[in-house]
Amino acid sequence: MRKENDMSEEIYSERLLLRTSDPALAAPILSYYSRNRVFFSTAEPAFPEEYYTLSYQTNMQLQEVRRMENGQSAYYYFSLLHEPERIIGSMSFANIRKEPYLSTVFGYDVDEEEQGKGYTTEACSAAMKHLFTRSRIHRVEARVLPENKASIRVLEKLGFQYEGIERSSILIRGSFHDHLRYGYINEDFQL
Repeated sequence: MRKENDMSEEIYSERLLLRTSDPALAAPILSYYSRNRVFFSTAEPAFPEEYYTLSYQTNMQLQEVRRMENGQSAYYYFSLLHEPERIIGSMSFANIRKEPYLSTVFGYDVDEEEQGKGYTTEACSAAMKHLFTRSRIHRVEARVLPENKASIRVLEKLGFQYEGIERSSILIRGSFHDHLRYGYINEDFQL
């Protein structure tokens, strides 16, 4: 559902409100990434200092909207239904590839204070269902650090299957780290 004068779409799950990219979300997104900066630094690539500014986040939202409109990517930000102004997580479906691949690379994160409450699984499930209705996606790929047991549980609850190890695949904290690779097949996909 799209609100008047609002670029984003809203998707509701049992406890969450998911919204697609919108420059109007830049301030709550900045707050989310700023308060989780140290927590996320252990598992994600380093971001430049300007990443933590409102102008940078506004520009990122504009770019994300364009990439979504072009069918290249999809981005979702989620909040608790009773606290919609506070972003507690995000998901991205990057590098959406057309035929013959019909695939995307999936990533997500959740607020340190909201870990272990099932919000990530709920949000990811709702976002995947929404994405499958608007994009022709047959395969979703995800990568996770081997020590990130919580994230592995999320992927497995969503129906992702372990496919192997990508050696020295992503630069984090100044060195390349191995990642486990998971894949999800959209069984409802129609040729």
